[in-house]
Amino acid sequence: MKSLTLERLQEIARPLNFAAVGATDASPFEELQPILSEYAKRGLTGFEVSDIRQRMDPRQWLPEAESIVVVAMAYLTEKGLHEARLHPRSRQHGQTSVYVYGEDYHIVLRNQLLTLHALLEEEWGGSIPARVIVDTSPMVDRRLAERAGIGWIGKNCMLIVPGSGSFVFLGAILLGIPIQGSQQLAMPTMQCGHCDLCLKACPTGALLAPGVIQATACLSYVTQMKGIIPKAYRAALGKRIFGCDTCQWVCPENRHIEYAHATVFEPEKDQAYPDLLKILRMSQRQFQKLYGRSAAGWRGVRTVQRNALIALGNMRAREALMEIIPFLDHHRRELRASAAYALGQIGGQVAMDVLKQRLSIEEDEEIRQELVDALHQASVGNNS
Repeated sequence: MKSLTLERLQEIARPLNFAAVGATDASPFEELQPILSEYAKRGLTGFEVSDIRQRMDPRQWLPEAESIVVVAMAYLTEKGLHEARLHPRSRQHGQTSVYVYGEDYHIVLRNQLLTLHALLEEEWGGSIPARVIVDTSPMVDRRLAERAGIGWIGKNCMLIVPGSGSFVFLGAILLGIPIQGSQQLAMPTMQCGHCDLCLKACPTGALLAPGVIQATACLSYVTQMKGIIPKAYRAALGKRIFGCDTCQWVCPENRHIEYAHATVFEPEKDQAYPDLLKILRMSQRQFQKLYGRSAAGWRGVRTVQRNALIALGNMRAREALMEIIPFLDHHRRELRASAAYALGQIGGQVAMDVLKQRLSIEEDEEIRQELVDALHQASVGNNS
């Protein structure tokens, strides 16, 4: 009878340079039901699907699944760390999360997992039913990884892999064969000890308690959400235009980690701190040419322009005034709202004049209120 052991799986995967490789069986994650139900009841979820069973049961995604291979791929390179620490003083540069650096991890990791699947079929000597997952199913990937024994979930809700910290991408393969020696671990106790730096540092207080996050308040979610960014989160965004790494940078587990060796995750020119004025001038085609290969490309130019407008307002970038003003007339309401916010933060007579002019013709009641609030803020700024 054919068999594949966990040890042999790890040997086969070694040339692919994953930070960690583990496996677990494909039984449902029944222990998640009360947690997911409570999250849904309290409205703490973000992009996740509402069908809890789809999030708990791997066989919803591969009916013949018997095991799950879970991998972690490190993405913080030495060059990436250097770029992240630069912090240009210019008020026209925004900031992106480290996971946006380089090429889109969905594609890179998926290709690695497809290679691993091919190697496993070669080892098995035949076809193996499989489904590759890289943020492409409602399964809770951090719980998959935890049960597979490759890491533990910290107070910041991030998976922490020994030696690699939390700067890792997670992927999995649902397999139609068993893996001997695969892990079936109960949820381990957090290994954070008395440390609560992440809870204190979260810009929006999205970390409600150790291991509990209000996803819709996390700035990583806020920068990717559709529509108008809630007023409560705008100032907290600072100059961020995609993602947030605050809870990772303060985590002691990330202070002495091995850098990623994958050059595909090294930042390209202007990727860490992009020129926001250039972003405001971009067409969708230009955006895709520059950012289409990154993890930020999927949201499109309008979402990033919305975030750029907020960031320029937060930095009081008066030099961006003439680039911001045209967005008051944009057909996308979230861009009009963001432009109004930015002009209100920057202030000055020019900003007040164009806000009044737009208010005289704006028909959308929510945007009218944005304009009124921006005028008030601009007037307060002028008198301070």
